Amino acid sequence: MKAFIILTISNMLSLLAITVHGQTTGVQAKPFSNYIEHNGLIFVSGQIGVTAKDHKEISFNEEANQALKNVSTILKAAGTSLTQVINVTVYLRNLNKFEEFNSIYRQYFHSPYPARTCVAVSDLVQHANIEISVIAGK
Repeated sequence: MKAFIILTISNMLSLLAITVHGQTTGVQAKPFSNYIEHNGLIFVSGQIGVTAKDHKEISFNEEANQALKNVSTILKAAGTSLTQVINVTVYLRNLNKFEEFNSIYRQYFHSPYPARTCVAVSDLVQHANIEISVIAGK
């Protein structure tokens, strides 16, 4: 029983080490953070390459580049960079864009590449064509 209590206290202390960043301010705050820092890792929420202000159609290339730039900007704010990324999750609305995305991805990440998962989805927030989340070291 004592070991269980120590483990529980240890877990509680570990949870206290979570740092939340990037909450929006204003009338309608989003219900998530741009990133969370925990135990030396940075967990970046999914980033898209379009905004509600974008009223024009943009190419997949522009959208993917902007999503990766958004990730990079958040990592910089967290005190790290794309070179420290260890895991990437990519959500694509159209798997036919997979090879095009890979060519864009290679402009931001280099060998040895982070671990990566790519998932096909039917839709994304704001009808984006791509969403990217990452986990990075600090």
